Formats: sequence, structure tokens, C-alpha cells
Amino acid sequence: RAVVEAVHRLDLILGNKAAYQEVFKPENISLRNKLRELCVKLMFLHPVDYGRKAEELLWRKVYYEVIQLIKTNKKAGISHIHSRSTLECAYRTHLVAGVGFYQHLLLYIQSHYQLELQCCIDWTHVTDPLIGCKKPVSASEKEMEWAQMACHRCLVYLGDLARYQNELAGVDTELLAERFYYQALSVAPQIGMPFNQLGTLAGSKYYNVEATYCYLRCIQSEVSFEGAYGNLKRLYDKSAKMYHQLKKCETRKLSPSKKRGKDIKRLLVSFMYLQSLLQPKSR
Repeated sequence: RAVVEAVHRLDLILGNKAAYQEVFKPENISLRNKLRELCVKLMFLHPVDYGRKAEELLWRKVYYEVIQLIKTNKKAGISHIHSRSTLECAYRTHLVAGVGFYQHLLLYIQSHYQLELQCCIDWTHVTDPLIGCKKPVSASEKEMEWAQMACHRCLVYLGDLARYQNELAGVDTELLAERFYYQALSVAPQIGMPFNQLGTLAGSKYYNVEATYCYLRCIQSEVSFEGAYGNLKRLYDKSAKMYHQLKKCETRKLSPSKKRGKDIKRLLVSFMYLQSLLQPKSR
């Protein structure tokens, strides 16, 4: 009941026209912190029944919706959200706090359920050898399954937070985001979602070839992510436009270095266009 009430109050704040000015007020930060505590409590009290739902609510209401609000308003050119403004500083703090929280949660889940993820990730809970033998975990198979997947999702969220940080001036966290996504794939290789995020992170590198590869890997995964189909189609449409523009361009005399760059571009754009033609039209 307390979770539902906190979510309702946060939704009302986000519904305001000047929500971007309201979200970082102390009382609203306090409300998000309260919701975060309640969701964590719910996760560990009822992991099988409410664990996944609590995780989703926590990510969406405490972190993601605030991030989307700031990004949308920044794109719209709201004057308050500029580099070194109070609002941007609060946003940076919001992202850093999110990273700290999910790193702590990742360690806590591993510790609580005695998960052995040393072979998968480098952010592991290390037990003290002086303590001696571990106590057996009194958790069901379904609870252990939730804990493993919760670690996977924590790593995806950490990757997302690093990706959002990378969009800010003076921050270079692209490799960190990439590392978290690949570690999420190590924990649950069957889930394609991290490949979709890697595609988004790649952007238009190498004329969209890298992002296309990631989206295709996501779609081919045992558990694919629906959004990857739309992302792939968008890249194919873009490559078709680029291909037709290249064909229209005049072949004027270029220096050897410029000609080499042009040839590489033509090769990659043509390759992408060919990929789009070979794709099945079922979607």
C-alpha cells in the first residue's frame, strides 16, 4: 500500500508542466528515497511474488523517469538545463547516486543468496576466508533464480546509468557502460536486452555497422527484446537514404587519403544497404 501511494505521489509531480524544476526538491528526493527503501524491502521479503515488480518500479520511478524528464526538456531547449547549471548538477548527482545504489544492491544480493558470480563479473561479493564455512542458503530454487536474474538486471541498469553519464559534457563512461552490458550477458547469455543497449551505445559508429550487429544479436537471442526490431528498421532506413545519396554524389578528383575515406564509406554504406535488402519482411 505504501509503495502504491508513493508511486501515485511521484506520478502527480511528473505530470506538472514545470516537473523538471520540481523533481530535485528535497521533499521529492526524500519521497523517491522512501519508495526505494520500500521496494528493496519488498524484494527481499517476497522475492518470487513481488521481486521483479519491485525492481521495475524502483528503476522506473526512482531513476529512469527523472532521467527521461531531464533529457526531454534538455532536447526541447529549456534554458534552466544547461552545462554547469544547478539543475544539471542535480541531474549528475542523481546519476552518480543511482550507480552507487545499484552497485550496493548487486553486492547485497550476491551476499544474501551466496551467489558465485566470480566467473561472470568482476564486481563480486568476496567472502572472508577467516569466517570459515558458509551457512547453507535457506532459499528455494525460484528465489535463487530471481536473485541471479536480479543481478543481471542490476548490471543492465548500471550500464544504462553509465551511458546517460556519457552523454554529459566532460564525462567519458562509454567503456564502463560497455563493460556492464557485457557482464550482464555473462550472467544471463540467453537474454538479448544488453545487446540492444550496446547498439544504442554504439550510435552511428562505422556508418551504423556496429549498432546493426548488436541489434541483430539481440533479435537472434533466445529471449529477444521487442524494441530492437524498431531500432534495426530505423538504421536500415537511414542506410538506404545514405546509399542513394552516395550514388547521386559526383565523383570529382580527390587526394589519395580522401579517396580512401570515401571508398571505405561507400563500402560500409553499401554493405548496410545490402543487409537491409536481405532481411526478411516479416516485421
